[in-house]
Amino acid sequence: MALDKIILEEVAALRSPPTLRFLQFKPASALVGYHQDVDLEIRTDYCRSHGIDINRRLTGGGSILFQESALGWELFGIRGEKPFCGSFETILNEICSIAAGGISRLGVKACFRPRNDIEVDGRKISGTGGVTISNAYMFQGTLLVTNEIELFLRALRVPVEKLKKREIESVMDRMCFLSDIVAPAPTTAIIKEALAAEFREALQVNLAPEELTEIEKDRLKTNLAYFQSPQWISSRTRPAVEGEPIRSITQTEAGTMRVHLWLAPGGRRVSKALLTGDFFAIPERLVHDLEAALVGVPAERDPLAGAVSSFFREYRGEILGIAPSQVAEAVSLAGERLGLIDGSFTPAEANELFLLNIQPLELLRHTPKWLLLPYCSKNLDCPYRKIPGCDECGECQIGECFALARSLNLDPITVQSFEHLMQVLQNTCANRDGIYVGSCCEAFYSKHQREMENISARGILINLDSTTCYDLGKGSAAYKGNFDNKTSLNLKLIEKTLRRFNGSC
Repeated sequence: MALDKIILEEVAALRSPPTLRFLQFKPASALVGYHQDVDLEIRTDYCRSHGIDINRRLTGGGSILFQESALGWELFGIRGEKPFCGSFETILNEICSIAAGGISRLGVKACFRPRNDIEVDGRKISGTGGVTISNAYMFQGTLLVTNEIELFLRALRVPVEKLKKREIESVMDRMCFLSDIVAPAPTTAIIKEALAAEFREALQVNLAPEELTEIEKDRLKTNLAYFQSPQWISSRTRPAVEGEPIRSITQTEAGTMRVHLWLAPGGRRVSKALLTGDFFAIPERLVHDLEAALVGVPAERDPLAGAVSSFFREYRGEILGIAPSQVAEAVSLAGERLGLIDGSFTPAEANELFLLNIQPLELLRHTPKWLLLPYCSKNLDCPYRKIPGCDECGECQIGECFALARSLNLDPITVQSFEHLMQVLQNTCANRDGIYVGSCCEAFYSKHQREMENISARGILINLDSTTCYDLGKGSAAYKGNFDNKTSLNLKLIEKTLRRFNGSC
């Protein structure tokens, strides 16, 4: 990580030549993208107990597990010199297409698929990304060599959380390893030569092996400690000492954006902002500058949206695939949390409520009519575990929720799978005056937010307060209704939410 920045800066200063660099990790390392929060993307306890390093990349995008067997490649060069010509997307496309050609020399048919994957038969074999500093670029990729899929599932949160409806049934449907398709798997030396040969021929350059320059070596001694420190690794993690922010999660085609806004004394203006996610920003410091531009802005929809729009009109840069209007919406949604706090919820409680197709100020105009409960909160041996309903035996929280719902004139429904949820929203809750109140984990909400919003049903989802199927690496089973663990509902917040918005109370 330190050398990525050092070489990039030295190439930018013309003290180092354009460079093709190969790298491997020992021990394996779980790496988050530049804008990501380590705690949200990495199973840190597992990694630390199993000797897996944790660090942060210079490039944006999602988290990865860099196994010892995996091979990384990086290309450094000057803006305006081949292949670093044109837009970021144009450069990424050209460089990754060359890398795909190098992988194809190993006996497979690889191709680049935007936004940032190299695939073989529709399955990801290499993730890629890029970053620019001054007048220089670095583009990089990671080639998966040996299949250790269980390690991926245990070390990272992201791969399982990105499973989508009818898109995949397991992580292996979206990933492949060189050892799965080429037998025996090529040695590291053969892989390096294949990639180097493709870059050499495609770019018509001479590649000469060299060690680090003396300046690079000296800078490494100076900079290494910083790239090993929490100051770097946890630089995008929410600081606990700052107190509870108001926040939002927004899912886009190009990635997830999480917005955290801390409020100044008086609770009406932003004192600090933090935007995280698996997106790419050009330049990387764009997000830092946007966060600074939000300080002092009233924490209300229109002022926040206006501040974001004004920033992008004047700033030379972009968040790839996420329009300024989408960024403005994400920031505005965080500001709207004030409407919940003013409505008797604490900031911590408000952040546990996910709103679908309704704004906080509209909630009092719509009475809750349905209480949607996840089947995974039923006991494992319950005869109703895999079928809708509850006999209210008193042995689990579902029965308590059924009784609470009836006392408030709500219809309680146990949701047995994701498809069942979509049916309930479409056939029962859509196009009605009432709202539904449900319960799910934050990972489920961030993954399926857009799908639920596409159905015209208004609702509030309350975050689960326990280990979820996604934390346990069982998202695919849970999607089908086959999760074999029990989750715990936040009963206190469910009851408070129902009573707060129930017109009869």
